[in-house]
Amino acid sequence: MLYKCVKCGGEAAVRIDYATVGFCKECFKEFFERKVRSTVLKYAMIKPNDRVLVAVSGGKDSSSLLFALRKVFPDLKIEAFHINLGIKGYSKESEHKVSELAEYAKTNLTIFDLEKELGISIEDFKNTVYRRKICAPCGVVKRYLINKVAYEKGFTKVATAHTLDDTVALLFNGYLHGDVNGIVRLKPVLPSTHTKLVAKIKPLWEVTDKECLFYALFCDLPYITEPCPLGGETTKMRERKELISELSTKIRGFKHIFLKSHTKRMLPLLETSVNMLPLIECELCGMPSSERICAFCKRMRLLK
Repeated sequence: MLYKCVKCGGEAAVRIDYATVGFCKECFKEFFERKVRSTVLKYAMIKPNDRVLVAVSGGKDSSSLLFALRKVFPDLKIEAFHINLGIKGYSKESEHKVSELAEYAKTNLTIFDLEKELGISIEDFKNTVYRRKICAPCGVVKRYLINKVAYEKGFTKVATAHTLDDTVALLFNGYLHGDVNGIVRLKPVLPSTHTKLVAKIKPLWEVTDKECLFYALFCDLPYITEPCPLGGETTKMRERKELISELSTKIRGFKHIFLKSHTKRMLPLLETSVNMLPLIECELCGMPSSERICAFCKRMRLLK
């Protein structure tokens, strides 16, 4: 069945299932950018004097995020940040794509090379208790370094490319297992709770994986297509997303409904009943931590 672009009437290049509308390439790009803009404004993610550090991995989602923010907010003080994880072949290609993207988007880029800066690579965790769960220490390392660099360089916000699909999968898992503390942290804006903790924003909060893919394709953005050889998404997370996609075929707009219910109804109630542990400073590195030794320093000790 042929679809017409809902805006210009031309032949549709992509169909948005949850809204039952189609868009041509140019109109879809405008649709995507309006969606990012409205999300940023709706949740007051960015203030006039903010300096935003965008975490870019080399994948389609973060590439779409950086390019869209640059187009939608041309006067925004924005820079890109990439971590070379030292994964043979994969990290070199990711860094190459990110460098191309930064040049294409006319944005300054900072690259943190784990092997050069810390003398380690994520692959080193293969020789530890995390050999079958490399994603766990990888996430700790990335979150720590993104925040540390943002703090030291004076950025006021960190933007990450978590999409609607990512968030709904995490929420689904959190509600399934009763992880209230984890659920409470899933919000479009995670404010700073320590002087050395930079606020986090998620401009793709209401944008789907599919929309990011088509935006990246239609804008000719450079991005890596191969999955991470060390695992990437866990099997459990992939299964959650598959189940959610199946639910979405039965309940139109399921992901958006679920997210809206969480954000508008459940989150305000949960926030009043959960007491988050106050942050202190790690005894080894001085960065924010809920324990004497932060998770990052524990992982570094493990490698050494």
